Amino acid sequence: MSSSEIHQIASELKARGISPTTAMIKARLSQPIPMAELLKGLSQWKQAQLKAPQAEPAQETQVQAPCAQSDSATPEADGHSLQSLSDRLARLEQKLDHLLALMTQPR
Repeated sequence: MSSSEIHQIASELKARGISPTTAMIKARLSQPIPMAELLKGLSQWKQAQLKAPQAEPAQETQVQAPCAQSDSATPEADGHSLQSLSDRLARLEQKLDHLLALMTQPR
């Protein structure tokens, strides 16, 4: 059950233009699961995404473009800064996920 829920949540996040992370998925789960199971499920989902046809990046661009255009007269500049912030957020979430995993490991 939890593996399919992890895959579903990750797919929903990606469809909204958000990079799925363990923290984001964990916050949306219907019930708590062990971190190891969450990491395994997300890893399986990412592997499945790599094997899937690569038509999805175009959809991501379409989702982000209208937001950038409505915010400023120079969408190219805003698109780059938005992507930069998104990348930084993803790296911070990965670091947080790693720290949480280390903290939950038995000593």
